[in-house]
Amino acid sequence: MEKKKGISGSTLKMIAIVTMLIDHIGAAVLARLLMVNGLGELDQTNTDAIMQWLSANGALYGTYTVMRMIGRVAFPIFCFLLVEGFLHTRDWRRYWLRMAAFALISEIPFRLAVWNTWAGGSSNVYVELAIGLLVLRGLKQSQGLTETYRVIGMAAAVGGGCLAAVFLKADYDMDGILIISLFYLLREKRIVQVMSGGILSLLESWNMCYGAGILSAVPLYFYNGKKGQAPWKYAFYWFYPLHLMVLFFIRLYVVGIPLG
Repeated sequence: MEKKKGISGSTLKMIAIVTMLIDHIGAAVLARLLMVNGLGELDQTNTDAIMQWLSANGALYGTYTVMRMIGRVAFPIFCFLLVEGFLHTRDWRRYWLRMAAFALISEIPFRLAVWNTWAGGSSNVYVELAIGLLVLRGLKQSQGLTETYRVIGMAAAVGGGCLAAVFLKADYDMDGILIISLFYLLREKRIVQVMSGGILSLLESWNMCYGAGILSAVPLYFYNGKKGQAPWKYAFYWFYPLHLMVLFFIRLYVVGIPLG
């Protein structure tokens, strides 16, 4: 049988994992180094002080910025894969319970690595994805209703998901829920789906990373609809909390930046 050209789901997942790791190295290690080097104390109105700081820390700051820009590719791909998983799963409840379980497992590692504290900051990405799955279920259920109730049901599903994301301080806030919903609603129109998701990702990442999220549209465009080989089914689920703890320990014991 001739293999279908393009990128499989497992390859998309690897792209997302690698870009996420790069992003988290920037967020968990380099960002803290920049803060220790005085970034948080800069007077934004003092041009001379900013130029002097950049002269001493420009290479580190540039590396940090590039790593965070590369990292913007990961989340839209995870959103896309979540939709694909939902469309093909035989038991969405089991799928959701797995997401919810790893949201709990990953919360402390995420806060320690990214926020350098036991509490505070946003929640880990599994929280966003778990909410997104419930939204997808609501959207699917709404499709069986009459036109008026279908629109109401879809609006309630997406709106409820956005409120939940804000209340639970999901890492990508309402933007993540909108990206997930859009990928699902436009699933029958690949080019429109990818372009729309790319535009939303561009807007979501505009302030921090110059809209680099739109780069995720490139691998998503070449997705061939195949699952691909994934010998370690739960490898990604465990990779997320484990790599966060490793980065935290590197920052704590190798770089020497204390907690808090």
